[in-house]
Amino acid sequence: MRDVVRDVVRGVLVGLVGLGLLGAIASRAGWVAIALPRPDGVGPWLLSRATGVTAFVALSLDTILGLVMSTRAGERWIKRGHALELHRWLSPVTLALVAGHAIVLLADRYIRFDLIDVVVPFASPFRTGAVGIGVVAAYLAIVVHASFGLRRRLGPRTWRRLHYLAFVAFLASALHAILAGTDTSRPWLVGVYAMPLAIVGALVVARVVGHVRHAARPIASA
Repeated sequence: MRDVVRDVVRGVLVGLVGLGLLGAIASRAGWVAIALPRPDGVGPWLLSRATGVTAFVALSLDTILGLVMSTRAGERWIKRGHALELHRWLSPVTLALVAGHAIVLLADRYIRFDLIDVVVPFASPFRTGAVGIGVVAAYLAIVVHASFGLRRRLGPRTWRRLHYLAFVAFLASALHAILAGTDTSRPWLVGVYAMPLAIVGALVVARVVGHVRHAARPIASA
């Protein structure tokens, strides 16, 4: 029953996005006049920044947890089973925050995004490259999240290779957050961006070093 409800919800969401895209295309082509309701003030922009930063924090924690489990660096502080549950929980939370970030942007009166701007990579007239990278990061996060349910079909090796896209999504989201944000230079935001990047970088180095040492053991013993 749960799977049926999930499929219905997904179908409705895909249908709504499809209709929205058709409407945005028709509006840009001048076939129809569609005016989205946009409130006055900077509220939508501030809310979009808040959801965007929160999504980056959630994605950072998700990436760090994945690396902690693979390097076994945090076994003293959190059990692997709990870390795995939290890792899987953070993935849909991140996607929900990303969706909220995009939806709220549609309500901003200053830039006036339409659905094409937030769904099609590099279609936005506002900071095209930075926004496009963010859209690509969102799609990569969706692929990684979907891979959890396809692990048995894909097999462990293919799933693991596909899961590496999580690092690309994390780096792309960091670039998007730094380049697209209008307040990136604020000290507290610098810390929000720099700390996860440093932690992920250190854990990646630890993982690579661990693989190198593991691969070198048979040679040393020989």
